[in-house]
Amino acid sequence: MSSSLVSGIVTVKFGDDINTDYIIPAYILQEAWDKKFFADYAFERYRPDFVKTCRSNPNKDNVVVGGKNFGCGSSREQAVYAIQYNNVNAVIAESFPDIFFRNAMNNSFCVVKVESTSDFMLGDRVEIDLEKLAVNAQGEHGKLQKPILMSEEERDLLVSGGRLGKVKERLREKLVTSQ
Repeated sequence: MSSSLVSGIVTVKFGDDINTDYIIPAYILQEAWDKKFFADYAFERYRPDFVKTCRSNPNKDNVVVGGKNFGCGSSREQAVYAIQYNNVNAVIAESFPDIFFRNAMNNSFCVVKVESTSDFMLGDRVEIDLEKLAVNAQGEHGKLQKPILMSEEERDLLVSGGRLGKVKERLREKLVTSQ
């Protein structure tokens, strides 16, 4: 991720209990190794307009908002890719199951928890300030600010590129010291 500021427009809003079967159907999981492949199938049976909506945003800066338990169900990492590679910069929700949250963090995909998402509206301009652990939004309803429910350790991991970013960093350090 490499930045502590993530911004975009709320282009899709979901309710509670969005499970990984909705996000990426099981039949497609073994079809490819390429992470971007899964984007074409995101929400195909649950919300068929998801891909078109996200890809039609000319600024490619989508923010998805969910309720409680976003990403529940199986541990499929492809669910994160399916969202991430549809020009989605972040998902804001009231809660995430641990496995979905960790899969997102490992892949440096911004997922943040806030106490309530009910007052976010489609079209809101959102700025996620990871340094200050705050979400700011502005839209027809005016301005709102919400604290992000995330530890500093989780924030630092996300900003540094996730677990994969940490592994790459360690490998680079080893290469430099071995030369």
